[in-house]
Amino acid sequence: MKRTWILSVLAGFLMLPLTAVSARAQANFYEGKSITILIGAKGGSLTVAAQIVAHHLGKYIPGKPAAVVQFMPGAAHLLATNHVFNVAKPDGLTLLAANPNVGIAQLSKVEAVRFDMRKFQWLGSSGADGVALSIRADLPYKTFDDIRKADRELIAGTTGPGSNAHDFPLLLKEFTGAKLKLLPGYPASSDILLALERKEVDSWSAFSTTVQRAVDRGAVRAIVRSRVPIPGFEKLPVDEDLATNPMGKAIMAIRGIPQGVGRAFAAPPGTPADRVTVLREAFAKVLQDPEFRAEAKKAKIPMKHISAEQISKDFANLLNQTPDVLKEMGKYIKAGD
Repeated sequence: MKRTWILSVLAGFLMLPLTAVSARAQANFYEGKSITILIGAKGGSLTVAAQIVAHHLGKYIPGKPAAVVQFMPGAAHLLATNHVFNVAKPDGLTLLAANPNVGIAQLSKVEAVRFDMRKFQWLGSSGADGVALSIRADLPYKTFDDIRKADRELIAGTTGPGSNAHDFPLLLKEFTGAKLKLLPGYPASSDILLALERKEVDSWSAFSTTVQRAVDRGAVRAIVRSRVPIPGFEKLPVDEDLATNPMGKAIMAIRGIPQGVGRAFAAPPGTPADRVTVLREAFAKVLQDPEFRAEAKKAKIPMKHISAEQISKDFANLLNQTPDVLKEMGKYIKAGD
């Protein structure tokens, strides 16, 4: 018994130098360097949340590197996601502020997808976020039933398949009878909002916290939401409840999975395990930082830490669908829409 206790103590002492060496190695690596957080759009709650994380991340990483957000808009976040997965050096200095809906693009076998969400090194998420469809505030329609009974098709600006701007109004059009006509080609959600304010389009779908900011300044009226609510949107009708087709309801439910993932951050595949550990621990500490939380509150973005393990589990569930469901999804969510 005594011998076992002595061996345990000795083992503990032996581990201390290794831990110290590891921390010192990370400090030496990150000191004087900068971490780039790549994001596939400019504007919206996803971007604001990434910038707030960047403001605080470095102070919890040995060596205290700077962290900056860099924009790479295009193809509904696919351009940025492809870059981090395939091009960025896996050294812990380039991270992805992911739009979780690119997982839908992978599931739907969109041709432009060059990544596997299951192979990213996930660091965590700053919180779940739902999706909402909104219309211009000057339009006469007040409820979702009004959209069904509208005297014309409302023009919904979209980016590309796999995005909220595209898939959310598409499924509402196909499975609830909403009178919507999709107008694709916008590079980012912020461009659609600008087009809406210029009255070039009538409708815009985005993360609920992004839509809420536009609601607060009187630009849009929120009409319908997905299953994940945010404060103020709880009473809006839910897309799944409005579906008249069982398969449509199932597809909408699948699209709800990434919304539970929320604003996730990832390092490229192949990033050294010790650096991934450092980044995960730093990210978790950021979410508890009082200054971070105050900044998030001021930006009106609810924050809640979601673990890397949970993100990996959710994406694995998302991508594990039956051939029948995938075949049906392929009729509505595909490249070129």
